[in-house]
Amino acid sequence: MHPTIPHHSLTEENVSELEYHPTRPDVSGGSDSPRRVECRFDRDTPPSIAIVRAIAVIEDIDPTDSPTDLGITLYDHVDPAALDSIVTSGDTDSTITIDLTIRNDHQYSIRVQDTGRLVVEKTD
Repeated sequence: MHPTIPHHSLTEENVSELEYHPTRPDVSGGSDSPRRVECRFDRDTPPSIAIVRAIAVIEDIDPTDSPTDLGITLYDHVDPAALDSIVTSGDTDSTITIDLTIRNDHQYSIRVQDTGRLVVEKTD
C-alpha cells in the first residue's frame, strides 16, 4: 500500500504509524469469519484506507500487516490517490459510486459511494 493521500502519506516506512481504531463497522457473515463489512469514510479516514481496514476486518489481520499477510496492496489494483480524489471531490451534483474487484487468493467486491458509505464483501 503506497498511496499518497491528501493529509496522509502512507509508505512502507510509516505504515506502522497508522493506528487501527475500528468504528464498529457493520459486519455480516458471522463474528468469526465476516464476509461483508459496511463502514463509513471521512476526511480523516479516506476511502482507500477504509478499504484496507475493511478487508483486514474480513481477514482478521492487522491492516498494517495486510501487504505481507495478503500478498497484495490496494495500489496493485487501483490508484488510491485517484480513488480518494474522485470520491471525495464533492465538485459534482451527481452521485458517484465506484465498484471494483480485488483478487488474490480471495476476491473482494468493493462499492464506494461519495456519501461516505463503503461496502467490502468477500465473494469467493
